[in-house]
Amino acid sequence: MKFKKILQMALAVVLVSAYANMVSAAEAPVVEAQGIIHEVELDANTLVIDGVRFHVAIDANVEIQGSYGAFSMLQPGMKVVFEYHRHSPSNLVIFDIEQLPDNAHIEET
Repeated sequence: MKFKKILQMALAVVLVSAYANMVSAAEAPVVEAQGIIHEVELDANTLVIDGVRFHVAIDANVEIQGSYGAFSMLQPGMKVVFEYHRHSPSNLVIFDIEQLPDNAHIEET
């Protein structure tokens, strides 16, 4: 009986946490940017783009050369345009990223 109660409590915590994350993402400002990937950290699910470290959401939309891609296909040197949520100055989460052609002009910010 105790196991069932612990399982129910754990499920409630997971559901509340998931809801809080959805609300947090909905409230975080959305920013669109472009730049050049300098580092890809597969184990940490992060990218460094023009000196700024971004976390990449697990369900992020990734487009490589006009087709659906995966985070693991992103490479240093790629020019990209992306959208991210700014949860805080140090918590930037990309949810959409698209490779630009090699000859694309990147606007400097």
